Amino acid sequence: MPGHSPSPPALPRVLVARDPGPAQAWSEDVLLMGHRACVIGVTADPEKALNWAQELHPDVALVSSRLVTNSGEPLLRALQRASPEVRLVAMVATLGLAAVSEALRFGAASVVEEGAGAEVFYEAIRAATSGRSLLTGATAAILLKGLEPRGSAELTPRQRQVLDLLDRRLNNAEIALRLGITPATVRLHVRHILQRLGASTPMQAVTLARRQSPVRPD
Repeated sequence: MPGHSPSPPALPRVLVARDPGPAQAWSEDVLLMGHRACVIGVTADPEKALNWAQELHPDVALVSSRLVTNSGEPLLRALQRASPEVRLVAMVATLGLAAVSEALRFGAASVVEEGAGAEVFYEAIRAATSGRSLLTGATAAILLKGLEPRGSAELTPRQRQVLDLLDRRLNNAEIALRLGITPATVRLHVRHILQRLGASTPMQAVTLARRQSPVRPD
């Protein structure tokens, strides 16, 4: 009809399930300030997030990858199973290979770092709303690194010894005593292990190494 202007597109309805730590306290404010998303609920309670997803039918759930349900299941995976129509955007502490791969495996359409800027969140939500996945430059680089030949991420014999002792739940001082090196040297080995395996924590490194091959001292 002449003179009739189309209605503006509806804002994506977003449920935020954030880690209770202070690093996540700003996530809903980032979305609200831009007036480009409608935040319909914010919670740090995984069980409440599951209920809201089923009752409120959001378009997108912005979910901290660290949240787990009362049964110990990652919230991302629980949401994927209970509300498959809701598109998931995972928030991770660090864009390491293990964290990104795990979030994607649990059903996330996109993975963003908790400290990312507003535009990164908007792009991830917009992509999820339209049924697309979004891999930012940083996320894509992490995944491409994981596709490199295994030789590029091989650990040295000493690093494998350190990783084996980490797997046995020894702390840095105990590892240093066992290997006859200083705790500072152990910390340096751990840092290099995390970099080589694309992990953000020692336990993530152990988990990732287990998937590739058994962890054992040389």
